[in-house]
Amino acid sequence: MAINLLYDDELLLLGRLQPIGWSPEKAPHMVIFGSTGSGKTYCTKLILGKICKYVSHVELFVCDFKGDEDFTFLQGTQHFYRYNECKEGLQTFYTSFLQRQSGEDKKRHMLVLFFDEWASYLNSLDKKETEEEKKKLATLLMLGRSFKVHLIISQQRVDAAYFATARDNFNLVIGLGNLSEESKQMFFHEFKDQMKPNRTQGTGYMLTNGTNFTAVRVPTITDFNKLHNLIRMKTQP
Repeated sequence: MAINLLYDDELLLLGRLQPIGWSPEKAPHMVIFGSTGSGKTYCTKLILGKICKYVSHVELFVCDFKGDEDFTFLQGTQHFYRYNECKEGLQTFYTSFLQRQSGEDKKRHMLVLFFDEWASYLNSLDKKETEEEKKKLATLLMLGRSFKVHLIISQQRVDAAYFATARDNFNLVIGLGNLSEESKQMFFHEFKDQMKPNRTQGTGYMLTNGTNFTAVRVPTITDFNKLHNLIRMKTQP
């Protein structure tokens, strides 16, 4: 099953509206990055809404370490965790994964964890806690695919130091705005010569499984209330 996420920006400029699909089975984990103002939160909300709309059986966990106004519409739902609650949220999701891995939970509906500002979260912990949390995330990234467990991470930079040895397990990468040379090198090094310095808010580049490289544009959200309601329903199983 493919879920249409973004538009091919080069074709859009030629008058062709070509959606770009995401197949969770082929590219189970996603990272969205870019500087402040690049459109990460807008893009993330759209993607979460599309997952909630087009996947009939999905359970969504949201860890909002940033804790600003962007996800306050989720307050009161079972799987919404803000700021100092994010540790509990990750552990709850991780436990769900372990129950599937052990065979205790035989359900196979889609489980999705969205974590906003993972790097900032790690920087708030002491060294021992940081390593423990990184191991949990690395395990989910490396083994989650077999159990329909998916991660979506949004942050400004995707340094390897924040992901133990598992950063390469992000199969779908979305970089928004004009990325720094260092950021290009991290994920798009084979395609740097194709990246143009004309990326505006809500535009960028997408790479799937290291090969399918595309200039992208985030579609316009026409009804935020509808979008928020879709996301709320899936964080309240």
